[in-house]
Amino acid sequence: MKFLFNFFLLIIITGCNPEPIFPLSKKNISNVMVKNFSIAKLDFPKDGYVSVDDNKTIYDLANTYNILPHEIIRANNLKPPYKLSKGQRLYLPYPLMHKVKQNQNIYDISLIYAVSQSDIVELNGLRKPYKLIPDIELKIPLNKDYSVIGLINKTKISKQSKILPISKINQKFLFPVNGEMIKDFGPFDNGNQHNDGVDILVSTDQSIKASMSGKVAFVGSNLKSFGKMILIKHDTQFVTAYARINEFNVMEGDMVKKGQIIGKIYKNNSVHFQIRKSRNPVNPNLYIN
Repeated sequence: MKFLFNFFLLIIITGCNPEPIFPLSKKNISNVMVKNFSIAKLDFPKDGYVSVDDNKTIYDLANTYNILPHEIIRANNLKPPYKLSKGQRLYLPYPLMHKVKQNQNIYDISLIYAVSQSDIVELNGLRKPYKLIPDIELKIPLNKDYSVIGLINKTKISKQSKILPISKINQKFLFPVNGEMIKDFGPFDNGNQHNDGVDILVSTDQSIKASMSGKVAFVGSNLKSFGKMILIKHDTQFVTAYARINEFNVMEGDMVKKGQIIGKIYKNNSVHFQIRKSRNPVNPNLYIN
């Protein structure tokens, strides 16, 4: 039995605003796509307890809530053969916790995991002024909010992107595929929209390669405007995004090397590729070898 893990670690950036900036919302079920199949993921019970449905097993619960089976067994002191009965009440250890560091606030943590500040507040029952005590553990929402890193719903240009001289840039990245550049970085549609990366059309089926060594931070599907996407975090500054791809070859948490195959794009499709430095999109052409 394989188990799915969908924990996110994106960009480590410090901040200073402790107030929630996203409205509270109720979320029930989200579909998570991993390697071309989907499984319904349920919201984690706030009190940690669930009632077992008929014919459910520990493995079913582990897959549904992204928990290792042995954690359920240990938390409930279950004994072999671990058979569950209908209506049995089980405690589920929360799958994603964060230990607060010195001087860390809710805004910092929301950026680390790409989650809404208000979701952190609601999940943990925090109250104003939301001052966090070092070494306490917080539950991290399992529903992601990619607006916090600017990858979703960006259309209007607020200002022109700053272009750095090539001589001042450490050129070290690779283009993920070979093909025709059909949309370059920068403004389009008479300046009303901005392409935060480049779009590369391939004429044959191709493997998608990691632009630089790093850790896979996100693998997901059905993202508005991005379809299937992979995010790779390279250091405290750089993240690369590979969107509108057809197949995944990696999972979240994988360490990849520069040039390693991470996915596949089919003939006559285009890859949307971004390089982001400190959350801000930069022109990939200036960072490519």
